[in-house]
Formats: sequence, structure tokens, C-alpha cells
Amino acid sequence: MTYAITSQTPTTGTECQRRAVTMATSGKRVVYIFSIVPRLAQLVQEAIPDVVVINIKPEGRVAAEQAKAVEQLKDAEILLADNNFIAEITHLLPKLQWVQGTWAGVEGLVDFFRDKPKPNFPITRMVGDSFGQLMAEYTVGRIISHERDWFECHQNQLKGLWLHEKKIHYYRSLQDLVVGILGMGNIGKEVARCLKTFRCTVHGYSRSVPSNENRCVSVDKYWHTGELSSLLKECDYVVNIMPSTPETRGMLGGDILKDAKDGAVLINIGRGDLISEADLIRSLDSGWLSAAILDVFAKEPLSSESPLWKHPKIVISPHTAATFIYRSEEITKKFSANYQRFIKNEPLIGAVEWNKGY
Repeated sequence: MTYAITSQTPTTGTECQRRAVTMATSGKRVVYIFSIVPRLAQLVQEAIPDVVVINIKPEGRVAAEQAKAVEQLKDAEILLADNNFIAEITHLLPKLQWVQGTWAGVEGLVDFFRDKPKPNFPITRMVGDSFGQLMAEYTVGRIISHERDWFECHQNQLKGLWLHEKKIHYYRSLQDLVVGILGMGNIGKEVARCLKTFRCTVHGYSRSVPSNENRCVSVDKYWHTGELSSLLKECDYVVNIMPSTPETRGMLGGDILKDAKDGAVLINIGRGDLISEADLIRSLDSGWLSAAILDVFAKEPLSSESPLWKHPKIVISPHTAATFIYRSEEITKKFSANYQRFIKNEPLIGAVEWNKGY
């Protein structure tokens, strides 16, 4: 693997470090960027003109040439990086004061530091409305497609068949459905808001009772720890948006899905370790679930040997329900807002809470 230092920066790692030191001593802060997101360095420089942006672009996996990456980033105090790179290099960068990730998920980072000393600097993850919007679009789109069986419509089209039968003709409206959302953070609230726009009955599941100011007005009923079985009995669709934590891993495993409502569908856009492949297939084959719509998996990419691919009751997408990879403007906006907080010594938005696992 190689690292390309873009035209906005000098052409070698040594010159890059020399420039960083020069600018730092002249009073300008230096922001290092280590990300595959297009145009990110340019947009950050435009948004924060009083800093020097040094862009070291990874190509391939960090582990292959970790030493080279560390050498080029060794003077970094502020780092904007893709989350999958953070754990592999930041513990080797002694000058770091703050790291901002470009993604929301940090379970790999939490796992890496589980048995190691936690960083003495804040690491922040990407939070905001865009993820909620995208995941809400995915959820609503998948529910409508499943209820009206648009896949079967397409198969009939290829055969030249005009058929009014089964779900193609006798489908349910969204207003007929009860949808349970596992995880009521910012994303869960946005998914709930969009579902309620279509007049769904929306139930929310959270670890504890939310305060009045933190309640979502689009949720008709809240359920909490210890009430999962009761929630499952009520819902036509169960949408998982929770992060991966010790409390959520395997939460839908075992026999708990036997309590699900007849015909219930699981939509998983949170994390794949909510339920194992074996438990999911057993739940489908036993009739506890009528279908599963999966965007996330315990190990990604999903192995071509996985039985999930060919199961007739499973629909798969490759972890694309929401992505920031081409949302450079949104990342820049969130980073710039946190940068202003950083220089004012204010609490940063989206700081990883190691005890919670996200």
C-alpha cells in the first residue's frame, strides 16, 4: 500500500512534517486528514481558512504500511480520519489532542481499546441528521417494496405476466402497520418521524425511560430493557438501529423471536451482531419471522459461502443504508462545528463514550 500526499501539500512525508512545524510555530493550527473521502481536504481548507490542511490519502489497508503512515502523521495534533484507520494508528501518534472520525460506527475502535489504556484525547464520531434521513429512506422504501412485493412484479414483467394476486394486489398500507424501532438516538428519532409521516404506528425501544425533553413525539409507545418480548408481540416490522455493544450483541438470539408477531419482518440497519446467522435462519425456518431485510452483518464483506445469500426469506444489501463516503460537505460541516468547539475548549459533539461502547 502507498500513501499519496495531494497537490495541496508537499510531495514527501519529510517536507510535509517540515511544513507542519513551520506553520505551527507561526501560529496556525495544522489539521491532518487521513481519509478516502473525495474532496475532503479541499472542503475543510475552504471551511476553515485559518488552518493548514495536510492531506495524506490512504490507498489500501493501513496495516500493510503502518510504519509509513505513522511517520507521516507523527506531528499530528488534530486528525480527521476514516474510522477503520483510527484504531490502527492513533495509539502510535504521541501528539494527538483530538481525532474526528468520518463515520458513525466505532465498535471496531471500542473493541481495539477494550483491554488497552483508553486514549487520553477525545475521539469523536460522525453524528447528525443525514444518517437519519438516509436510514429512514431505506426503511420506508424496503417496507413498501416488501408489502407490495415489487420483486415479484419485476419477475412477472420479465415473463410478460399481468397478475393481480397475493401481495401484488392485496397489500397493506403503511398506516396499517406497527413498526418497532430498536434504538432511539438521533437516527431512530428521524426514522420514527418519517414513519409517522406515513401514519404508521411507531413503537420505540431504549435502554431506559427517556426524559421528557428527549422523548420523540413521533413514537406512540416506548419500551425499555426487560420488555423486548412484549414489544415483539406488537410489531409487524422490527427495525434495528442500535450500535454494537456488549448489551446488544445477540439480543435477538436464542428463542426470543418466537414471541414475535405472526408475519413479523426484521430490518437490520444497525449492526450485524444483533443476531447470529444460525439464530436468524432458525427464526425464519421456524416461522417466527416471515422475512429478514439485512444491510449489516457480523463479518463484512459477507462471505460468498454464507447461507444468507440464497435463503428465500432474506433480502440483502451491502451495508449501504447510509454512507458518508460521498458526503464530503456533510463531514466538513460537522468537523468544522467540532473544530470551533475544540479551540474554545467546549465539549465536543459525538465524543466516544467508552463505558457505553459508542
